[in-house]
Amino acid sequence: MRWFRMILLSSLIVGGLVYFAQQQEAEVQVTARRGVPSSVLVAPAPIWSPVAATPALYAIEKASAPHIEARQHTSGAREDILTLGRFGDAHHVRLTLIQGSTDPARSFFVDIVRRAAQAGLAVSRNAQSRMLATKFGSVEAAAMTLVGKIEQDCQTFRFADADSSFGFQGWVCGADALDDAQLACFIDGIALGNAASPSLKALFVRAERNRTEACGPSARTASIGVRTPPRP
Repeated sequence: MRWFRMILLSSLIVGGLVYFAQQQEAEVQVTARRGVPSSVLVAPAPIWSPVAATPALYAIEKASAPHIEARQHTSGAREDILTLGRFGDAHHVRLTLIQGSTDPARSFFVDIVRRAAQAGLAVSRNAQSRMLATKFGSVEAAAMTLVGKIEQDCQTFRFADADSSFGFQGWVCGADALDDAQLACFIDGIALGNAASPSLKALFVRAERNRTEACGPSARTASIGVRTPPRP
């Protein structure tokens, strides 16, 4: 039986060595896992963040106080959205003014479609765009039908100045369709508030020098729907 005891002892020794080896390997794996920090999921910062809309950076001459929203891009660009009335009202305006925009150049139609989508609207019909002479220079405009819960005929417009990285886009909608002279005078009524950068102030100062008598501060161009004399 001596050989049996030797086999049994050898088996116990081998089994013990295997057990201790397995325990050591498990401890190494636990230590390795503890040494690797657990991954933490962090949501990226939003590209656009709301900012204080007061004091108002822009105004619309002679118009009732618009509803204003402002937001800032991570790049430093800023958008101010001025709204008069609601879509579907007899008179409705939505004007988006952009500073420091780095957006790629897009067609006029695509820009208006994007802005309409932001307002929960769509474009169902559009006419050929045309150029209007304003205090800012040439502004592209087009008649479009915007659609939400209802349809409404609107005059849409867009302006961009590459030198100052400033521009604006928007529309005027209502039962009384604006002719080119009225729309140009409405755009001339876009004014700058007090809290503005020197470059933006300089742009508006230059713009005011280009303003015609037909759309001057004393002219009756204030409210949307009020007839104005034709621009020379």
